[in-house]
Parts: sequence; structure tokens; C-alpha cells
Amino acid sequence: MHGPDRWRVLAATWGVYAAFGLLIGLNGALVPQVRADLELTNTEMGIVLGAWQFVYILTAIPAGRITDALGARRAITISAVIMLGTALARTTATGFWSLLLPVALFGIGAPIISIGAPKVTASLFDGADRRKAVGLYGTAPAIGGVCALVLGPSVVGPLVDDDWRSITIALTALASVSLVTWLVASRGLDEVIAPGIGPRLGDYAALARRPIVAFVLVLAAVNFFATHGIGQWLVAMLTDVGWTNREAALWAAFGTFVGLVGTFTIPRFATVSRRPRILAAVLACGCLGLANLLTTAPVVLGLAIAASAIPRSTVMPMLSMILMDHDDVGPERIGAASGLFFSIAQIGGVLGPATTGAASEATGGFGLPIGIHIGVMVTMALAFVIVLPRLAPAER
Repeated sequence: MHGPDRWRVLAATWGVYAAFGLLIGLNGALVPQVRADLELTNTEMGIVLGAWQFVYILTAIPAGRITDALGARRAITISAVIMLGTALARTTATGFWSLLLPVALFGIGAPIISIGAPKVTASLFDGADRRKAVGLYGTAPAIGGVCALVLGPSVVGPLVDDDWRSITIALTALASVSLVTWLVASRGLDEVIAPGIGPRLGDYAALARRPIVAFVLVLAAVNFFATHGIGQWLVAMLTDVGWTNREAALWAAFGTFVGLVGTFTIPRFATVSRRPRILAAVLACGCLGLANLLTTAPVVLGLAIAASAIPRSTVMPMLSMILMDHDDVGPERIGAASGLFFSIAQIGGVLGPATTGAASEATGGFGLPIGIHIGVMVTMALAFVIVLPRLAPAER
């Protein structure tokens, strides 16, 4: 597959990955409405927000093997169907358990697109085109998340009296366009990316025993603890101090946009020798942002949102770069390392939202959860400055 055909496949892959970001973004964007309608406590809401990540942990490695066995076209189709179906199933919820189940089942489809997108890109592109393609598909979840935050509460919301079920149905219908586009654009893809056999379980165990991989896995889980613990509760945090649902969603969308810019700019400066200092600097920036997050002053909040968004978007790409650049991993093992990476990282993705919910319920506000996440980010910064230089390769 050459020329424009592969770019059409990439665009269709981008669409499914953006739908993934949109449907995840709806979880956080609609927290105030869902929590009020279903009479959920903050602890229950936190468990719901982390449910799909919990399933992701269990399914990420099998999803990689399934993607290899079925081929990218069928695997990504299955992923899209599961994600769209479980999103619609959320709208039938009448309480905690009936909401928890479809959100959790979303985690079966989610890892397939997370693994399938880089597989398609690596198979169809090489050299400079591959770097360009990776940059393009990497924007999809963030742009999908922005669409959820802007279109949900601010565009569709006023048309349906802020009914969260109607908002979810409307945006799931929008996301379903990606499935149709994928089915059309990916015809003939199995002839290019043939089904095969993925990494064996022993390969994952061998990788996890390497010191640099173990370090990155731990930091990935800790980073997701803070990223999801703040990101999925951000709209609720802002409404808690007096912003309306629409205002809070727009502020959160602004943060996602700033993070997207950060993803494009900051990692390219993170050479092996500079990486520990850059990681520590963006985490320090995030701490300053979090410390000033609970405010009604627009200028202060804008700066706080921007500062706190930078580490949420840039730390994970730089952790991936650490693996790619290290001799113990390199390009030949990055596929298996990526499956392990996201599987372990989502442990933090489960615990972060749940901790934020429980701590806010126990104290009646979000001051303590923010303090916890600041402490986590300080710990990460110290680990990057003290431990990473001992494990990372010399500048090449």
C-alpha cells in the first residue's frame, strides 16, 4: 500500500483513535450531571472513572496478541464496535452498578486501538514519513478529548437541557462516523499487514526484569495516577468552586489544547542528557499550576490550567522515548514494551480517580486530593533527577 492509500488508512486510524479520546473525555466532562442524576457519592464516581482503566490492565497484553492474530483491520473494527456500544450502554444506567459495568467494558476495546494505531503506522510508513505519521496519530486522543469538553456541555448541552444521556447519545453518534470511515478506508489492509504471532508471555517477563524498563513502568503508573486523578475530575473541581458546567468544560478544553501544544514542542528538546532536567522542570510547572487551581480569578486560573496541563501531556511521550533510546529495549522490542508499558501504567489510571473521589468526599473539597497529587509529582521529579541519569544511556 503506497501513496495516498496509506494516508487514507492513517486518517481513518486517526478517526477511531479520536473517537476513543472523545468517549473517554465524556466521562470527565459530564461528571457533575451524572453524579447529580444518579445520586452518586464522590467515592462511587471515582470508582466509575477508573473502571475502564482497571479492565485495560487485564486486557492490554491479550489485546496486543489478538491484534496480531486477527490483523489490524478486523481488530480495530472490533475495538470501535466495543467502544461505541459501551458508550451507548452508559445511557441506560440508573445507579452506580449499572453505570460501572459499561464504563468498565469500554476497557476491552480501548487497548486494541492504543496498540493498533502504532502497529498500522509502523507497518505502512518508514523514515521521515513514519515520524510525521506518528506525530499525526498521536494528536487524536487529545483532539477527541477537546471535542468532548467543548461539544458536550457547550454545544449539545443547551439543546437538550443539559441531559447527560442525550449528550452521550449525540456524541456517540458523531464518533460512529469513525467506524464507517475505517471500514471503507481500510479495505485491502490485511494484504499489507498480515495476521501473525505477537510476543510471547516470556518476552514481557524478560523485559520487565531490565532495570530501565522497571523504572519506566513504575513512573508510568505513578504519572497516570496524577494525570487521571486530576484530568478526570477537573470539571468537577472547577464547578465545586463556582464555575458553571459549561465554563468548567471550556477551561478543561483549554488545558487539553495547551497540553497538545506541549506534546508537539517539549519532547523534541528532550535529548538523553537533557531529559531528567526537562522532566523535573515540567513537573515543577505542574505543581505550581495545581497549587493555584481552585480559584475563581480568570487570569490565575488560566495560568494554573496551562501549567498543570503540561506534565499531563508531555511526561508519557518522554517515558516512551526513554524506552526507545535505551539499548535494553530499542526499536526491535518496543512493541512488547509498549503493551507492558500501558498495561502497568493503567494501574495508576485506576487508583488516581478513585483516590481523588475518596479524599474529596472525606474532606468535603478538593484541597487534599490536589495536595496528594502535588506530592506525587514532586516524588516523580526527584526520581527523574536522581535515578534516571544512572540508568539512561550516555548521549549518542
